[in-house]
Amino acid sequence: MALLYPWATKEYLLWEMSIGQIIMYNNIGSEQKFGKAEPSGGNTLLGKSHGELSAVREQMIQDGLIEREPTRKMLEEKYGDIDSE
Repeated sequence: MALLYPWATKEYLLWEMSIGQIIMYNNIGSEQKFGKAEPSGGNTLLGKSHGELSAVREQMIQDGLIEREPTRKMLEEKYGDIDSE
């Protein structure tokens, strides 16, 4: 934060500003330094339905980009009994 605003020392941020003010100054400073983000057109998952998100997730699993969540059976095979309390 001090790179964007020289007066924004860690002590000043901690004792004099709320978290909302810190986030606001960070967002404004980032826009001034790097420019405002342009909407990406259609390359975002924001606003997609659950079905569309599920289809994208399955495609990513098939492409090897992410792994499927381990099931309880897979975890028991790997680690043994996981029901101990």
